[in-house]
Amino acid sequence: MTNAIHIELNALCLLMLYAIAHQTLANVNQQMNRVLFRSLVYGVITQLALDILWLLVEGHLFPGAILANKVINALFLAEGVILGCVWNLYVLETLGHPITRRLQTIVMIPGLIFLALNALSIWTGWIFTVSPENIYAHGPLFWAQMIGAYGMLALPLFPLLRNLGKDRVPRNVVLSLLSFYAVPVLGAIVSLFYTGMPGTWTCASVSLVLMYMNDQDNEIIRDGLTGLNNRKTLPGVFSEYVKEPPLYLLMMDLDSFKTINDTYGHPAGDQALVAAAGILTHAMAGRRGIVVRYGGDEFLVMTSSDPVGLEQDIQQRFEQYRREQTPPYKFAMSIGIAEYKAGQTLEALIEEADAELYKVKQRTKAGR
Repeated sequence: MTNAIHIELNALCLLMLYAIAHQTLANVNQQMNRVLFRSLVYGVITQLALDILWLLVEGHLFPGAILANKVINALFLAEGVILGCVWNLYVLETLGHPITRRLQTIVMIPGLIFLALNALSIWTGWIFTVSPENIYAHGPLFWAQMIGAYGMLALPLFPLLRNLGKDRVPRNVVLSLLSFYAVPVLGAIVSLFYTGMPGTWTCASVSLVLMYMNDQDNEIIRDGLTGLNNRKTLPGVFSEYVKEPPLYLLMMDLDSFKTINDTYGHPAGDQALVAAAGILTHAMAGRRGIVVRYGGDEFLVMTSSDPVGLEQDIQQRFEQYRREQTPPYKFAMSIGIAEYKAGQTLEALIEEADAELYKVKQRTKAGR
């Protein structure tokens, strides 16, 4: 691949990422997750720009060319580790860990160390060297650079894999984060063997674009907190499911949810909703149906599977969660079931299931 094509490819990726960064900046939602994602985007933009500058300087001899080549490589290599640190923070925040100043400082330490090492390499040649002909080459400690850069990028794999089988974070969110690695890993392997080929950061820009597109799709059809489908998906699914009855609708909500918010705060309430969404998602595994966050603490399942067996499975999973996680609040769910009747509208089916849910909650109160 010629330098011209390499530069054009990087420039195209840079422009796409700039458009995404501009869009996220204009978004009214400026929570930590958005801020960290935008930091990743700006960081990869910087890497692409430095890569373009390197291609324009490498091998050319003009006043200051060798120094420019050294500075460009020092920044490029150092930021590779720093971006890995930011990616760690982004994953931790997405998985529900509070991003405190202390955590930010600890996670960013490797980035600062390699910033210093690469700056010193301008004179020492530890990480990289630049020949009198202005040609870049790996230094004797370049292996440490690789461990630092790829190690920081790989570190979040451990919490991601741990969360795959848990109810705390929706499975689709974890899988989306894991998918980030697919393209950059391929680029990293290529760049290790062919210096100068578009590698990790060119490929990382593709992953970021895909993540952004997936995020935009999710904002339309998915609930932002739980990752479940929202109620906008119901009409389309209903029209398909009524063609092959039986069809059942389970309307459910968390018991005493207002008490959880009032007593333990809204973060605890959010955690309860996310845990409930995870339980419902796992309960539906292997069953035909869709799980929806209907609104507030209300969830809805539309399925053709045995509704009684599904209800029992859900209640058993709630009991297991209470036993293992021991939440300080009551964590239970009431469920009302309705069966579709020929000619019934979606609205009528939902009303019937909601009425059944009301009866269940009344019986629960009476049994206290």
